[in-house]
Amino acid sequence: MELKIGILLPKSDMFPRLAIDFLNGFKLSFNQSDTHNHIPKFIIESIGNATDSSLLQRVERMLLQEETDVIVCFCSYFMLDSLVTIANSYRKPIVHVTLGARVLKSTHYSPYVLHVSLNLCQTSYLSGKYAAQHFGKKAALLSSFYDGGYQLTESFFQGFTDHQGEIVYNYVSPMDYKLESFDTMIAGLQQTNPEVLFSVFSYKEGNKVLAKLAQSGLDSIPTVAIPLMTDESNETEVQLPENFYSIASWAFGEDSKSMDDFNQNYQNKYSETPTIFSLLGDEVGAILSYCLQKESSIPNQLGTYFSNKTLFASRGELRFSQYNESIPRFFKLRKLEQTEGNYQNAVIEVLDSSFSEIIYKKMEELPYTGWKNPYICT
Repeated sequence: MELKIGILLPKSDMFPRLAIDFLNGFKLSFNQSDTHNHIPKFIIESIGNATDSSLLQRVERMLLQEETDVIVCFCSYFMLDSLVTIANSYRKPIVHVTLGARVLKSTHYSPYVLHVSLNLCQTSYLSGKYAAQHFGKKAALLSSFYDGGYQLTESFFQGFTDHQGEIVYNYVSPMDYKLESFDTMIAGLQQTNPEVLFSVFSYKEGNKVLAKLAQSGLDSIPTVAIPLMTDESNETEVQLPENFYSIASWAFGEDSKSMDDFNQNYQNKYSETPTIFSLLGDEVGAILSYCLQKESSIPNQLGTYFSNKTLFASRGELRFSQYNESIPRFFKLRKLEQTEGNYQNAVIEVLDSSFSEIIYKKMEELPYTGWKNPYICT
């Protein structure tokens, strides 16, 4: 039986192999499952930075002309309402893939839509909560012009102030960070004496800030960064700050059979290490494979189907929130370490994720502002 899967993938400067990594992860998970009675036909299109309205037209064309059984796509949060409307109108399943750098709203719920997410806003909220409880009540918010244009800093702020924290310094780098020395940032930290830093940078700018903090004499101050700042695939040869942490919904180096199996199977098949987009692809593949194994088809009301189910994937046990967003049972507190010339996010504590849906209520009334493209899709 042929199964038509429409896949719309963006591009990324930080992850130039985004589309290939996602497809490799998807095919790895899908091909390993017991779905041999279904022969997948992938209809793949590139969608740039996923902000153009033509994305919605392509989704409709795939549903109508190609008669796809399910759509898998990235999408600007500014167009999510329209994507949900398409799913509701045609009563067809859509899997929205996201890093989770914005918080879903009630209008993004649909029985036909599943949101597969890396939960960056939930982990940013937890970073604020954890920082206030373990590192200190006075924090500095440090962010780039780009990374600060999502809801990551706001999520940290909510978690930190909900637990009696106070922001004593706020720094946003200029748009052209290549000319920035970050001396102003260091001077601000020296003047305000924060007890903990929240660092929101990625890609080459993240490496530059990492090196600056390590050389500043302030590197003993605990820093909680977004996971993209400590991503293993992006780290270069730099001196690391002493106490540099991140909280994420994943950890490639964690001691778990599910993640070990994923890493080993991926490296055996592709002779390279997986990225976060490989992980997302693997998870989407596992979700669709589960449906085929249990139902021999992809349910049209995919969101409703998973609303009361628990799925085991590479990140461990997954549940689905009231808005049909994937959330692992545990988040990981990780410390960035260097071993034998490689960088690793070593898991030092496992944290419960059951608080996660609190952030929906806190952010529901806040309008989306900033960049329209999905996070890191540049």
